[in-house]
Amino acid sequence: MKKSLVLIFSLSYFMMLSQEALKDSYSYVKVYEVEGKSQDQIHSTILEWIGKNFKSPQEVIQFNDKNKIIIDRKFKMSPKLIQTFQKTTSNYKVSSTMVFLIKENKFRLEMQLKDSYVFDGKKRDPNTTWEIASNQINENYVGNLLMTAFLNVKQYRTFSFGGGLNRPPSDLQGDAKEKRAVRYVDKEIKKGLYVQRIKKVAQSLNDEIYSVFNSIDEFFKDSPNNDDW
Repeated sequence: MKKSLVLIFSLSYFMMLSQEALKDSYSYVKVYEVEGKSQDQIHSTILEWIGKNFKSPQEVIQFNDKNKIIIDRKFKMSPKLIQTFQKTTSNYKVSSTMVFLIKENKFRLEMQLKDSYVFDGKKRDPNTTWEIASNQINENYVGNLLMTAFLNVKQYRTFSFGGGLNRPPSDLQGDAKEKRAVRYVDKEIKKGLYVQRIKKVAQSLNDEIYSVFNSIDEFFKDSPNNDDW
């Protein structure tokens, strides 16, 4: 099921239709309508924005023609180390590919995220922590994240945390290893430290993503037409 977060802005000259965070494509997408801008003008303005926002523009540009520009962008907050109350350590890394599709009077930007989560040296499959990437963190999600990570590191069998954080150890049918995992997660959730730190990481990432889109908004808004020189 596709989950989306929609943010709509209203600008007098520069009209942005919508921005969505899309789980299916692990990306943020926004379509812009730019009144009075030809395809060539939009293409040129995007290249100007890249030139002003990257130290080495030619190194980040992966593809460039009149219809499409593709660039690689790293995040300031990456990599991020997160320590639990019980001194285990997670590492969260994220980068992105930005794809601009350009037409007359409009263009589409898709920021494709690439993230990875490592718990005490054990790497989770890439692009499997969408709740962090989309800033949708709650205690139940963090409990599941820690449970899966703990059992993976300790080489325990797969465990479903579907019963929620309050699932009693008696439900685990005497499995001492899984009981230990539940106690570990319960301690972390009660302390709240890891939840707070994951929320901070997710918010930091989200803020940086929105700052990129806002930067493009402002750049096009302030960009003069050819008739203005």
